[in-house]
Amino acid sequence: MVLNMKHSILIFVFSLAAGCFAVAGTNPAAEQTLATAEKQVDLRGDGASSFRLEIDIVAQNNVPMKGHLTLRWAAEDRWWESITMGEFRETDVRNGEKLYISRNVGFTPTRIKELESLMQISQDIAQLQIKKVKQQTKNGASLMCLQVQSKESKTKHELCIDPVSNDLLSDEWKEPLDDLLMREEYGDYSEFHGHRYPMKLARYSGGSKMVSATVTELEAAPLEPALLVPPAGAIERQQCKDLKHAIPIHTPDPAYPRSASENRLMGETRVAMTVRTDGSVDNIQLVGRSTQSMDEATLNTLKDWKFKPAMCGTVPVVTDIQVVVDFRLTQ
Repeated sequence: MVLNMKHSILIFVFSLAAGCFAVAGTNPAAEQTLATAEKQVDLRGDGASSFRLEIDIVAQNNVPMKGHLTLRWAAEDRWWESITMGEFRETDVRNGEKLYISRNVGFTPTRIKELESLMQISQDIAQLQIKKVKQQTKNGASLMCLQVQSKESKTKHELCIDPVSNDLLSDEWKEPLDDLLMREEYGDYSEFHGHRYPMKLARYSGGSKMVSATVTELEAAPLEPALLVPPAGAIERQQCKDLKHAIPIHTPDPAYPRSASENRLMGETRVAMTVRTDGSVDNIQLVGRSTQSMDEATLNTLKDWKFKPAMCGTVPVVTDIQVVVDFRLTQ
């Protein structure tokens, strides 16, 4: 019997700086192609113009669900975003060092988190190393595919780039615990103020499309000051450029429920929770359910978890995370 713990800290994507690639390797041509691809797709880099982005979304849950995202962006620390999907509503406001989150349920759904990951085309990785370079042909076009690795996560990604346009076309990797193949695709690039941005984006898990996004509008537009006023009742989170994420220090595994073990039942329980400034957790909520016994075992155990809190410099700050508990039986 094996109980795998996947501690997945999912930080709101636009709170991260879209920094340039710092690539360690020995292939100057590949390094230059990768750096150029990142720079031209980064709409939010230093000196970028204010813009409005409108995206139609289709997310796959039990049935396809349509949604829409609007982003009004002026700077890394000044932007407004609205997301709808089915009955879900969320508005986020970044104003200086504060992020305000207003939503009609207690957590952000997984598919919205995946959409945010999909939109983070310019990698939020401090350093990449190019391990391999190979040429591929797809639909008659020659592609440069780079196997890269982050020093932080050790997860290997394969990034395929059109060497003529320098457009990033795909990012493929395997989840470390369950070996599940993940893939993000980008296409129909369009020029915008010296950048190129994809009008079509899609995220796949195990070969199945989970999220697709179509850009309907991308235009230069100022951010009205009224949009930076926090929504009534919004959650407030401290932000900083070099935020250090919460680190687990006491995370005992939930017990594998006897009834589930005897009946060879397996599954994943996904939980959203808040890590407070003293490292304790609260606001624990089920995001993705498994069996009732697995869900209960997870909730009963996670309430006693302890973390080293997230830090802005020397100041501990409250942060929100998601955790996946993977119940798996061996032979």
